[in-house]
Amino acid sequence: MTKNTPTPQCETAPNLPSRNPAVERCCAARDRSRDESLDNGLENYETRKRATEAYKSALPDLAGYENVRDFIACVAHGMVTGAIDSIEGPKFLYAAQVALGVLRHEPKTQQRPAA
Repeated sequence: MTKNTPTPQCETAPNLPSRNPAVERCCAARDRSRDESLDNGLENYETRKRATEAYKSALPDLAGYENVRDFIACVAHGMVTGAIDSIEGPKFLYAAQVALGVLRHEPKTQQRPAA
């Protein structure tokens, strides 16, 4: 893997819909980390480890429906491409499930009665 070689998992084919921006952000973080590690001459294992951590660090916060949805998209993409392993992936998805459950039970904002 050379610095200028694109990561196939992060390319979007011209005839496909554009990727979720959160997934793009996670991929970009992974790619930046990989390029930096390669520039610094790090071993393949360390390069991959740092890129994986960068991907996970770019995951959206589990706050609000849209962020949870984006978190799930990033985790699913990471599991498919190998950025998130099969042991961590289900734990991340369970955390998203819990966050969605909390969101469902949040009290609705109360409106004041008209005067």
